[in-house]
Amino acid sequence: MGLKPGNHEFRMDVDPEFFACFPESEIQSAQGILDIVLEYSVTTMTLRLSLDLTWKVPCGRCLEELSFPLQHEEQIAIRYGDETEYSDALWILGKNEFELDISQTIYEMAHVSRPTNRVHENESDCDPNMLGYTMNDSEVESKKQTDPRWDALKKL
Repeated sequence: MGLKPGNHEFRMDVDPEFFACFPESEIQSAQGILDIVLEYSVTTMTLRLSLDLTWKVPCGRCLEELSFPLQHEEQIAIRYGDETEYSDALWILGKNEFELDISQTIYEMAHVSRPTNRVHENESDCDPNMLGYTMNDSEVESKKQTDPRWDALKKL
């Protein structure tokens, strides 16, 4: 007995245990949900996936833990064919397929939605003690003697 034609809704928890299945994953401590709507008909299916996670990651400036929302929506058309094939927006299921493995899709959705800068929005929100260490390093770098030939080029 299979699914009846129509919409079928599912909700799935996504947690660190899920990302542990992907050792190369940059995301390790994320928690949230995935809402799935499967529109099923006799000849086709459509998967609508909506990911809503909270990712905990250290700030790139002060190493204090930050929480970033990871949100992404995806739609995948599914057709039936002789052999199973997967592409970004279309999956073709072979005659012997009875399950959909969406784990790779969830993994990719989470990684695509990562922010490029993983720092506090305002530098004033950073831990001032840690900023003191990083600021001192950059000041030492700027006080180092430079090669006089480079100084001459800077004047051009």
